[in-house]
Amino acid sequence: MTGAASRAKGARAEVALVNWLRCHGWPAARRYLAGDGRQPGDVDGVPGVCFEVKNQARHDIAGWLRQVEGQAGPSLPVLVVKPRGETDPGRWWAVLRFEDLASVLED
Repeated sequence: MTGAASRAKGARAEVALVNWLRCHGWPAARRYLAGDGRQPGDVDGVPGVCFEVKNQARHDIAGWLRQVEGQAGPSLPVLVVKPRGETDPGRWWAVLRFEDLASVLED
């Protein structure tokens, strides 16, 4: 897959997640690269959460989780992975470290 095709596939997944979040009451929007090339996640509009969305055939959960953790700052880092063949973002995988989940559950 070319770089442009890969970016388009990722953008479609981001848009699908944003639309799902909006349908469920969150004022979500896609984030676009800042001028300096750094980006704090792919989706904005959920306070305190940094989303990184992945739509790839081969999964690198550990690497992607490190990526979103590096972007999240004080926000909760959440990796959203689109499983192959699953079109409903509500059924995609949300991955976070257990200690982060425990902290959310405590609140």
